[in-house]
Amino acid sequence: MADSDLSRLSRYEAFFTISAEINASTKIEQVGHVLATKLKFVADVFSWRYFCIQDDFGAGDSELTAIVVDGFRGIATVANISPSNFCDFEMGLWRAKKSRLIDGKDLREAQTVLPDHFKRDSIAQIYACSRVSTGEFQSMVMFSKKHQAFNDLDIKFLNLAAQFFHDKVYRLWEERKMRDLENAYLQREIMLRQSEKLATLGRLSAGMAHELNNPAAASQRSAEQLRSEIGSLIESQRQLGEMRLGLEQSAAVQQLLSKTGDRARRPIDMDALALSDLEERLENWLVEHGFEEAWDVAHALATIGLDEVQLTEISKGFENEQLPVVIASLSSTYLTQMLVEEIREGTRRISEIVKALKSYSYLDQAPIQNINIHEGLDNTLIILRSKLKKGVSIQLEYSDALPEIEAYGTELNQVWTNIIDNAVAAMKGEGILTIRTLERDDQVVVEIEDSGPGIPDEIRDKLFEPFFTTKPPGEGTGLGLSISHNIVVQKHNGNIEVRSGRDGKGACFIVSLAKTLPEETTEETTEE
Repeated sequence: MADSDLSRLSRYEAFFTISAEINASTKIEQVGHVLATKLKFVADVFSWRYFCIQDDFGAGDSELTAIVVDGFRGIATVANISPSNFCDFEMGLWRAKKSRLIDGKDLREAQTVLPDHFKRDSIAQIYACSRVSTGEFQSMVMFSKKHQAFNDLDIKFLNLAAQFFHDKVYRLWEERKMRDLENAYLQREIMLRQSEKLATLGRLSAGMAHELNNPAAASQRSAEQLRSEIGSLIESQRQLGEMRLGLEQSAAVQQLLSKTGDRARRPIDMDALALSDLEERLENWLVEHGFEEAWDVAHALATIGLDEVQLTEISKGFENEQLPVVIASLSSTYLTQMLVEEIREGTRRISEIVKALKSYSYLDQAPIQNINIHEGLDNTLIILRSKLKKGVSIQLEYSDALPEIEAYGTELNQVWTNIIDNAVAAMKGEGILTIRTLERDDQVVVEIEDSGPGIPDEIRDKLFEPFFTTKPPGEGTGLGLSISHNIVVQKHNGNIEVRSGRDGKGACFIVSLAKTLPEETTEETTEE
């Protein structure tokens, strides 16, 4: 049906036609467009304004928002504004809270304060259809060029159309506000997670810098020492070659050098005091036998595991001028191989940390994958080693046959990081941290228990609330456990709880995870 045909229908037929189109609309703009294009053919209403404000406006709340829909020359616009921006005429309607026909002197006064785009046409009369409901005030102000006064049938039609419009627009507005709240909550959740991730990243970065710096610095020092020690080794080997040792002597030297290499790879287990005593005795022996710089050689010989009795036995197989060269060769060989081992160990340690960091973050992998819980826990412990090595003893009670699970690997590692970090803080850096894994009722369970003071009953229920923290200001965001709870419960359909440790001391966090993620979770990830 063409819009112009509406003028030939009865008021009720026109209302049913318009109401059907309004009812089929899903957006406020669509509802406004229906009236903006059709109302003029039924009641000569060429423009109108609808507004809805909360009924307690004026009670001191300046943050209220009103929705305004303007219909003007076939176009409908929607805006959210503050009620304080309404003109005196509109505020008068709000105060009166009733429907009314406006003409004569009241019309002329209204025209002086109306928005400019409503003044361009020669308005003959205004009809304000208002409604007061619990919590809000709605009014639809209709501007007509019709000089003949609205009759009862016109008024009934306008009331029906306005009331139907009120219901539909208000319902859509409430839905829009609910979506806005959901979006605001989602954005807040994203910001909270990002904030906690940045805080965690800051803590991990500091720890990683320390962990990487130690082996890197050690390797660099060893490389510098190795450069000068290689010269000493070459010189001692040259002197050994010039002495033209006999077969038995050469065999003895090779046996000693082999023992030296073994000791460089597997140093003897000797406490510092015993090693110092041995060095002193060896230094005295070397001085007695005319060695120069005996203190430097004594340390290497003691670390190899030689004592003064063994040196005496070795000296029997060499001439007086040969023995210093043999001893120097042993010392240089040991020091060179020891420095090589230190460099190897330092680079191995760096490689281990980098590998753990890459596995911890699941770089270059899909968000969801089958993961090994033990690997995630081990990588987290490596990442946090700078905090743990001060005085925390780790006890791992892993299940021998724990299955892999389908999960968000990076986010689960964030859960382990938050819980372990809190446990270390509760123990003040000294105590026992026990990590258990087991399979229970088709779920994988991880228990992280500390030997700290425990968690009082009165705050246990608040642990997973956002911004709740027992740490001093500046030391905690209060988001770690809240985000951990969301990751476990919402993203993995699991459960996280806290109780006292098995011996009644400390705290134990228990994380239960399904072996596979719910289908709707994986679908949401695909959409994201």
